[in-house]
Order: sequence, then C-alpha cells, then structure tokens
Amino acid sequence: MFRSVFLIFLLAQFLHAFEDEWVRKHVFSAGVDFAITRGHLDGVSKINSSGNLEPETIILPKIPFFLVYAFDLRALANEHSVGLNFGYAPHGDSKYLRYGLEYQYHFFWPEPFRMGTGIGYDFSSVRSSEAIFSGNGPHAVLSAQYYFTENFAVESAIRYRLLHLNQVATDLNPGRSKLSEALWQGMGELGLRGMFVF
Repeated sequence: MFRSVFLIFLLAQFLHAFEDEWVRKHVFSAGVDFAITRGHLDGVSKINSSGNLEPETIILPKIPFFLVYAFDLRALANEHSVGLNFGYAPHGDSKYLRYGLEYQYHFFWPEPFRMGTGIGYDFSSVRSSEAIFSGNGPHAVLSAQYYFTENFAVESAIRYRLLHLNQVATDLNPGRSKLSEALWQGMGELGLRGMFVF
C-alpha cells in the first residue's frame, strides 16, 4: 500500500514538472552516513524463527552505531529528484546492506544553495555470525545542498530510517523464513555526499 501511494505521488510531482521548462540532469553521489540505531538489535534478546523444518532460537546482534558507505544515482527534474540508493556497513562480525528509492523536493532551485525534504523506501539486511535478517521500511530526509559549479556539489542530510526485519536465514535453515516476531530498528543518520552532476 505504502509503495503504491509513494509511486503515485512521484508520478504526480513529475507530471507537474512538465508544466514548466523541464531541466533534466543526472547525479552520481558518494559519501558516508554516520548512523546511530535503537531497537531490538541489542545483542541480548533472543527470537524464534517460524515455519522451518528445524525450529531454532537466534540471539540478536548488537549494532548501536556504524559508518555506512553510501552511493546514489539520481534523476533531477527542476526542483524534484528521484534517486536509487545503496549503502553498506561492516561492524565487527555484523554487516548492514540496503538499497532503495528516494524522492526529494528541493527548495530555492535553481540557486546554488538548496534545501530539500523527502521520503524513501528501503530493502535492508543485517548479517551476523548467527543469521541474516532481512526486511524493508520507510525513511524521511532533510537535506542541504551547495552547487560549487554546474557539475559539482555537496550534500549534507539527516535521515531517519525505520527497519522492519521480518525474515531470517541461518546455517540450520538457509532458506528465508519468517520470524515469530518482527524486529524493529530505528536509525538516525547524518550523511555527507559529494555529487557529480551530468
């Protein structure tokens, strides 16, 4: 349901952009996100997998904070942008991986300094020594961009992600199976990106 509403919203925004002169560009950006997390992944709690041939209890990993290496590919249309994003973070024995879609509306376009706000949706996985947890969830973003030239800019952004992890794979049960209870993990991120515009 959320994905359908999100896609309709994106389509409506881009159709509105056709009313004016439509300036189209693309952006490749790379940078880091400093993430702090709170939720079920505390290193102490245990959870059961369900629907398996071999029932098992899994200790949840502890991931209080980590550094995410982030990459984006965006399409710009006037004050609107839609981007595909990818993030990877190793943290001790654990690894975090995400990919998703994000929409932003940029105020003050086409000035060099722009403020943005938007929403997105991500598919995520957390790999620990015991299991691979996977799921999805929405996020919100507030950003500030500065264009030094037409081809180079920087972006600083605050994002809040809500991870809903409801599937698990283990050595005993390598196929994905549902967890007896969904895991929720909130992530606050402060990100910095270098942007190459073409």
